[in-house]
Amino acid sequence: MRYAIEQYDKHGFLKAPKLLWFSWLFLAKAWIVFVVAGASRESGSKILSIVYPDHTMLYLGLAMGVPSIALMWLVNLRSPERHWVNRIVAWGRSITLVTATLQLSQTMYHVYLVHGAFSWTNGAVMLLLLWLIIYVARSRSVRDSFHNPPMH
Repeated sequence: MRYAIEQYDKHGFLKAPKLLWFSWLFLAKAWIVFVVAGASRESGSKILSIVYPDHTMLYLGLAMGVPSIALMWLVNLRSPERHWVNRIVAWGRSITLVTATLQLSQTMYHVYLVHGAFSWTNGAVMLLLLWLIIYVARSRSVRDSFHNPPMH
């Protein structure tokens, strides 16, 4: 046994690592900004205009956050009886890598739009996305958490 017994859920599936959960939250950052802006009624549109001056990028960020939110939801629904959920979650690593790569491309497009002008925000986001891609691609615990154990 490679992992401690506490790292498995009641159905025998390896739980997703905490760093992967934080990664999914980071990939769904547009949804977090959207919910925070909606919760603050008076200054909601001001928050959205500061973080996402172009509404098209907000909508694109919301669309790219859907796979992460879906994976966060489906990873907790896994059970031996739900074969369709298990098949979708088995693709979770690839889905996460594609989503992170798309968001990295979007951030690089932002840099292109400002003609390469340095921005701490864009630099930090690109660095975090690169680390996330490397982590998801290389981590054995991430790979094993998406693996479906054989069911009898």
